[in-house]
Amino acid sequence: MADQPEGLLQLLAAQAAATGPLEAAAVLLGFGYIALAIRQHRSCWLAGGFSTALYVIVFLDARLYLQSALQVAYVVLAVYGWREWGRDAASDDGMSVRHWSLDRHFGAFAGVGMATLATAPALAAWSDSAAPWADAFGTWASIAATWMLVRKVPANWIWWMVVDSWLAWLFATQGLAFTSLLYVAFALLATVGWWTWRRASRAA
Repeated sequence: MADQPEGLLQLLAAQAAATGPLEAAAVLLGFGYIALAIRQHRSCWLAGGFSTALYVIVFLDARLYLQSALQVAYVVLAVYGWREWGRDAASDDGMSVRHWSLDRHFGAFAGVGMATLATAPALAAWSDSAAPWADAFGTWASIAATWMLVRKVPANWIWWMVVDSWLAWLFATQGLAFTSLLYVAFALLATVGWWTWRRASRAA
């Protein structure tokens, strides 16, 4: 029992040593992105854009091809988010949230499921993907949740609680220890985001 803390520290030290500079920079920018998004700072899209650009390379190296492609989509969405949130800031109308019905959320989830069924078998058959089904589901669910964040749908944070937990598990299985820890933190911070946005929405 006495050796367990020491063994854990040695494991974390080994993982830290194995973390490349690109992954480390992407993780730091990722933390900046989520913290700024919770506070509705438009600059979150700058931090997110740079973080995801670095993750394109990180995930290619880990053979998570859809996750890598997702990062390209994130860069595009970061540009769109910067533009949309800039319009909200210029309007001086405060927080402009859009609430989705349960039917719309179910529709989004069904769309994620169908996209996963369409892409995962192809990824398994035509690539050396390390985790085609988990990669596909995480990718499409992330796109749906990011779209909700761009459109300022408060329930995006509930989606992120689930999606980030899923991705944390996926990245841990592929040896991306610190990226996995980042996504665990994202899942926890998503609860803060949900509470903060709900409070701001009610106060508006």
